[in-house]
Amino acid sequence: MSESLKGSVILITGGSSGMGYEMAKELLCRGASVIITARAGRRLDEAEKRLSEFGGVGAIAMDVTSEESVRAAARWVEENYPRLDMVVSNAGIGGNAPGMEGLPPGHSFWDIPLRSVRAVMDTNLVGFFIVAASFAPLMVKNRRGALVYVSTSDATMTRKGQLPYGPSKAGAEAMARIMADELRDLGVMVNIICPGGFTDTSMASESTKEFFRKNNMPVLPPTVMNRAIAFLASPESAGICGEKLVGRDFGQWLARRGISFS
Repeated sequence: MSESLKGSVILITGGSSGMGYEMAKELLCRGASVIITARAGRRLDEAEKRLSEFGGVGAIAMDVTSEESVRAAARWVEENYPRLDMVVSNAGIGGNAPGMEGLPPGHSFWDIPLRSVRAVMDTNLVGFFIVAASFAPLMVKNRRGALVYVSTSDATMTRKGQLPYGPSKAGAEAMARIMADELRDLGVMVNIICPGGFTDTSMASESTKEFFRKNNMPVLPPTVMNRAIAFLASPESAGICGEKLVGRDFGQWLARRGISFS
């Protein structure tokens, strides 16, 4: 276990499973104190228990689509931690949105229930705004911190069959870039990360995973962004703002910048 992030306090939304859980584990192993959030339930409780084996983890039941829920969580963090160093906005939904599970493969966009579109937008786009608006002031107060949005590839944003997921991520990326310009001079660095390909998470249906495997198409592990998020949490990333880091290609990004990071 490393102590390179000892003393850092990091909050991860959607931290009870998938990439959020793996990023939490990575940061804990590097010495950070990590707070995971997700909707209340057994999954959140079990994730907190498992992660406690790797370091100091806390858990908050929080619904990113509820301003009341998120602001209550922000107050709790402010009351229970000396500061907040990073927020990773990872919570998201796509093909697993309510109402989409029964859609046949190759469905048309007009087959998508409006409630599904609203659920995706509320989580991926509006939810990101609520999280940023609630937690950024805690970091601005100390004039230091980092806000990270977990997005998707540029191609996915406009690819056939990616409504409403792709546009929700495109909108959130635009929002993150505006926030980067607003927060940079206040000491808070805003960046975007994405896996760089189809990733094995709960958002991906078993049929889709099987399709990729049968056609010898790569399926990335949920740990694909661990190194990138550890870098953004580290002192080595000081001053980096408004960037989009791709987990699969992160080593190449470091090489182009001449940055050494283990």
